[in-house]
Amino acid sequence: MDIDDFWRLIRNIDVKALDDGDEEGALEELTTELAALGEEQIQGFEECLAQLLHGLDGRVYAENAGESGESGDGFLYCRCYVVAKGRKFYEAALVNPAKMPKSLDHWCEPLLFVSQNAWAESTGNDPADWGYHASVSYETGSNKAAW
Repeated sequence: MDIDDFWRLIRNIDVKALDDGDEEGALEELTTELAALGEEQIQGFEECLAQLLHGLDGRVYAENAGESGESGDGFLYCRCYVVAKGRKFYEAALVNPAKMPKSLDHWCEPLLFVSQNAWAESTGNDPADWGYHASVSYETGSNKAAW
């Protein structure tokens, strides 16, 4: 999956539901669309997601993320929200860290589980059996060069 395909899929996120606090509901259509693409594309989606989250993993972004930047998990969920808001939002924050969301209401933790849930839906397996690991970690602090 290339980055343009990834961002096309991200457009399936219901941004209104996301902004209303219904993170899981906001991702339902994305999960369904991704599941229809099959295992190789699901893995490609996960790789793109990891790369993008890794790209925002840095001190300057955390310092601009309000209360979310004060904990590793909170900062990760904030970065997920940035991706979930779409390409323009992501790219704006990437070049201008001051555009990082400041509110604890701007999280999207369930984005971390879209690939495994889509894989489970596609294959009939249990989501806990998802075994794919991206080439980079999206965990806070893993982008050593940016900290």
